[in-house]
Amino acid sequence: MISRAIYFARRLWWPICAVTTLIFLWGCAYSLVNGGRINPQQAEKIEAGIQDLRQLRFKQPVPLVVKSRDEAEAMMEADLMRDYTDNQLEVDAVAGALTGLFPWHIDLKAESLKLLKSQVAGFYDPHGKEMVLVEGGADLGIWNSAAQFMIQRDVVGEMLLAHELTHALQDQNFDLESSLDKVKDDDDRALALKSVAEGDATIAGFAYALGRMDNSTADALVDNLKNLPQALAAEAPDTPEGLSAPLLFQYSEGVRFVAEAYRRGGWRGVDALYRNPPQSSHQILHPAFYFDSAAPQPSIELAGYGQIMSGWKKADDDTYGELLLRVILERNLGKQSNEVGLASRWTADRMIILQESRGVNVIWMLAFSDGQTASHFAVVYQTLLDRLLGDSTPHRIDTRSKAVLVVIGEGANYFDTLAPAIWRASAIESGGVAARIQPSATSAAQ
Repeated sequence: MISRAIYFARRLWWPICAVTTLIFLWGCAYSLVNGGRINPQQAEKIEAGIQDLRQLRFKQPVPLVVKSRDEAEAMMEADLMRDYTDNQLEVDAVAGALTGLFPWHIDLKAESLKLLKSQVAGFYDPHGKEMVLVEGGADLGIWNSAAQFMIQRDVVGEMLLAHELTHALQDQNFDLESSLDKVKDDDDRALALKSVAEGDATIAGFAYALGRMDNSTADALVDNLKNLPQALAAEAPDTPEGLSAPLLFQYSEGVRFVAEAYRRGGWRGVDALYRNPPQSSHQILHPAFYFDSAAPQPSIELAGYGQIMSGWKKADDDTYGELLLRVILERNLGKQSNEVGLASRWTADRMIILQESRGVNVIWMLAFSDGQTASHFAVVYQTLLDRLLGDSTPHRIDTRSKAVLVVIGEGANYFDTLAPAIWRASAIESGGVAARIQPSATSAAQ
């Protein structure tokens, strides 16, 4: 199992445990960094102002330090690579390509760091508990379009520092780093929590710059951030969607979700999201499933493969969630395909990635809202894999009730033995109750 079990490509949704965003400090009347020195009066003003606006207080001071671009990039890369080996990254890249998430032969480390370095000019580091400002940052990156509705463009530096200081408030008041560690075995849950953190910080940063916070401020920001995909495409062309989509999701969908919490309960309603965080990208995309439904988020216990796949080592244990399932369907079927809508009926999934000298094997179980959708997805995904993998890589799919089992790799060669063992041992857990998956009358294409 990969240390911390966080899929590398999605740990780069944003660096330093995903509580980081863009902060571009440029030469203007409000400059925070000049000649390698911080303007302390301006920084103190922003620090005091964001506490008042966000209605939270700092428990400890947040040091501000200035780093050269080379120093900052080295710091981010070292932190990012703390828990990974090159082999682990290669395995995750192969699994992503086999499922249709990534293009073939992607270098996850290189592509992710390329995206990171193209956008970041500063960050809050929850490990060192300090704000790192990058000397010489002079571009607003993907925030150019988002800043256009600002009353004064020369307050953008203030806005983005307020955003980062909100992350420090989150860390100190809600122990955000520990909360992320608790969901380290489930990237979809981690993405949901990161979306709360980024949505909160983005709204607070813009509200600080505008000088007010009300429903109209949140509404304006939600509408404006719809342009982020086009902005990132211009700033970082050719970025794989499996990397760009989770990054953008945290801001655009995170803002929309947090704005709904603010409308219902003000900042106290936002604070409550950290005590009872959303469990999936599905809840972020469909807020009614969080705010208006008492039904717990299901999860899948995927087991029964160990004895049959003896000799294979588990390299990762993960959840893709609705967002990445949608990316897979869009990448391979086209964004306008009617089948993309199948992702919205996702309720749970679990993936095991096994490695052996002969290659990589993926075992993936997904659950949907009803049996008809599960059967439909199985047929669609079988066709997708046939086209993607051809005869080069064995792949098999089966369905039971609302669940779909996908095996890609050598395990598909003995699927008739492997699949029954997995079905017998696996379960869907909801509200603390685990239910075995009962056989269905029919199976999907074999």
